[in-house]
Amino acid sequence: MSANPLDQDAHPLLALVSSILAFPPPEQASRADYHQLFDDLEQLCPLHQIGLLGLGTQGPVWLFERNLDPMFKGQLGREEPALSEQLMALDAELGWCVLPISEGRARWLLVQGDPQDQASLRLLLECLAKRLAEANAHARLAEPASPLIGRDPAWQHKIEQINRILRLANSLPTQALLTQLDAALQRILGTHQLRLVRLGRSEISHLYPSQDPGDDDVIRQLCHETNPTERELGSQHWCSTPLRLQQHYFAHLLLATSEPLGTDDRLFLDFLRNQLTLLLELGQIRQQLNEFNSPDRLNHRLQLLRQANLRLQKQLRQHQELERKLQFDALHDPLTGLPNRSLLMNHLHHAMSHYQRHGGVGFTVIFLDIDHFKQINDELGHNNGDLLLRELGRRLQSCLRQNDLLARLGGDEFVIYLDNSMGEEGTSPVLNRIISRLDYPFRLAGKEVTVTVSMGVASVSEQSQDVSELLHQADLAMYQAKRNGRARVVHYSVECMEQAWSSPEALLSNALAEGRIIPYFQPVIRLEDNCLVGLEVMARWITREGELKDAFDFIPLAEQCDLIEALDHKILRQSCQQLRHWLPQAGLRKFKLAVNLCGQHLASPATIQALLAIIEEEGVCPSYLIFEFNERELSRQHADIITSLHELRAKGIQISLDDFGSGFSSLSALFHYPVDYVKVDDGLTHRMLHSPKDLALIRAMRDICRDLDLSLVVEGIESQAQLRQLIELACPFGQGRYISPPLPGNDITPLLGPETNLEAD
Repeated sequence: MSANPLDQDAHPLLALVSSILAFPPPEQASRADYHQLFDDLEQLCPLHQIGLLGLGTQGPVWLFERNLDPMFKGQLGREEPALSEQLMALDAELGWCVLPISEGRARWLLVQGDPQDQASLRLLLECLAKRLAEANAHARLAEPASPLIGRDPAWQHKIEQINRILRLANSLPTQALLTQLDAALQRILGTHQLRLVRLGRSEISHLYPSQDPGDDDVIRQLCHETNPTERELGSQHWCSTPLRLQQHYFAHLLLATSEPLGTDDRLFLDFLRNQLTLLLELGQIRQQLNEFNSPDRLNHRLQLLRQANLRLQKQLRQHQELERKLQFDALHDPLTGLPNRSLLMNHLHHAMSHYQRHGGVGFTVIFLDIDHFKQINDELGHNNGDLLLRELGRRLQSCLRQNDLLARLGGDEFVIYLDNSMGEEGTSPVLNRIISRLDYPFRLAGKEVTVTVSMGVASVSEQSQDVSELLHQADLAMYQAKRNGRARVVHYSVECMEQAWSSPEALLSNALAEGRIIPYFQPVIRLEDNCLVGLEVMARWITREGELKDAFDFIPLAEQCDLIEALDHKILRQSCQQLRHWLPQAGLRKFKLAVNLCGQHLASPATIQALLAIIEEEGVCPSYLIFEFNERELSRQHADIITSLHELRAKGIQISLDDFGSGFSSLSALFHYPVDYVKVDDGLTHRMLHSPKDLALIRAMRDICRDLDLSLVVEGIESQAQLRQLIELACPFGQGRYISPPLPGNDITPLLGPETNLEAD
């Protein structure tokens, strides 16, 4: 029997794979090691250009290179995302292989060989990228925990116990390792149960214990898709936190205790989550590396890559056709083939711009909704529901004129744009045709079904501000048609707005009235010694379903529906009450509590007095407080706000300029407004490690604040590398999830020990 040609190729490949698996980590590898490795690779595949690339604060950093074209290096971007886009766009037809490496010193591996060697070359480079990623993940396991944990020496012993178990990952099976971890957590946290589960759409996989008799419905109640949760079931308190591998959901970690976890326990649990995630990621990488080190799997992988290259040639020829189809799909509803929301909004924006510029006969929007569509779906099935939507789309389309547009927004909602049509007289011909066409029953599931629709109509006018307002008016009119008995048309009027319905605005208003908008508190530390110096108040919304919503999810809504001042008053009052509760227990003289407020509070003496009245009623000294205002908001307020800011400072309240550097901030604001603190926008913090511009901005803001005698606080610290960089820059204060996530008031008390001694001015 003749030898398989793939097997002949695999023998030298396997030898090279073994060499790659023994390659030292990037921090230990010398230039001689890299030269030897790529010399070995060239014995199998000729290599024309080689580069191992990282990204530092000053731009790209070449950890190793050979024969790279200087012009090519000069054309590369100096920061993300431009650099990644350029590298990933390198043409495989020219022999380029580019592979990303999980976060670490080395970020990209790029090699140009001969196009005919692509399969073998990519296989070897995938193996090398995995080996470097393994080294990065292993190094991250050794990173220290949050600096707040270091305040208690006992935690160092607890962390060492966990790390001692995690170091056994190479020698213990997964179930045995998790059993050891379970026993350790029983000693450290007093846990009763540890579970590791993966939530699927229809079932739950029990990873530990592997034979778990737990109730799947109860487990789903305990787990939130993206956020940590805490619930009490019976006599046990459950904590659940999601684990993500390389930005993708992997599993949920659940712990049961007899008492709620304290603040330090939560920080320890966050540390455990990070370490366990890294361990699972490391195991996944090592499993992939083991697959490379097998002749049979290597043959199989090599064959797959060669087949993939053949498919790639065909795909490249089809690329243009596919791109046209993607563009169509992006702008059309997949079920009916009608324009979708994106295409509709683009069309409406053009129509609105034309009307506002040239006037003339305007246009009308009709919001259409099928009556009792859910009942049709439930009784006849979703397939017949989809059939109804397609047939309805065809009938509606047949009623329109050449320049009109029909779009499906989703579900059973359609929107019609009527060109050159205003008021009842202009829209009635089309509306009458629609009503007439829908008088005929639909044939569904072998029987005739009569379907009615409710329609809301709104025409553009000189008072129309934008397209969203017009759509909202048509939507309100449609809901009015449903309230009036369905199967009818309602033209928008003021009465539509006055009718009450369960809108997001109503839900937020009810939550405010029922006390389900509460303050959480995020610690602010002095970076040089990790000393707690203050807390920032962050609003949270507890929905009736028990979900905890971040401020970003509802503050814009509160601003739109004029609830923001009432919400701010509520949060300020609750924060003052919590502060009054802390002071006797903490034994502190003074520390700072920063409250975010909208700029509307500075509009008049009356609104300022309302804030001061709350502080006085709650019996809190104003010098404990910092009021934070967004610089963009301040620029939109009345000129008298400077007087208002001076009045607040005269009462002892300090002022902070929030989100400085977020895109609209001006350095003149530091001179224009009387402020005490400047908070660096978290976007700069997130980008500074890979963007020299952002790092330079933070350095400049540090110097300016120092010269102007202002206190600089850096927000959004989410990693040890970011914290270390800010300490090197000598930035005074910082906050972020790496230091501590926002916590409820009761969890802050243990952090306010006597060693935290910030005296209020």
